[in-house]
Amino acid sequence: MNILLAEDSELIRENLKKLLRQRTVEGTISESFDVASTIHMIESASPQVLILDMQMPGGSGLDVLSYISEAQKNILVMVLTNHSTNYYRDRCLSAGADHFFDKSEEFMKVIELCSSLYI
Repeated sequence: MNILLAEDSELIRENLKKLLRQRTVEGTISESFDVASTIHMIESASPQVLILDMQMPGGSGLDVLSYISEAQKNILVMVLTNHSTNYYRDRCLSAGADHFFDKSEEFMKVIELCSSLYI
């Protein structure tokens, strides 16, 4: 399975990769740090799972969700953000995100969900 980590913080990307590998998640883990590189990686790496930050250079996770919808890409999208208000949750879910997690309180839920995809 191919996972794309779309996150502007290198530290968070590294932590996500480490935790995914510790949970024996197999497959390719690609990374992007802004909206443009995320869209490029969606095209070139064809991820099945996207862990998407809300705030990134060059736009927002909503821009990426809009692209995925317009391009009719079949990707499981998990938004992982510090902007966890109901406003952003509702916008992301209505724009096509499958899951929405608060970085400060639900970080490990992303890892657990990814791990469950491999059972």
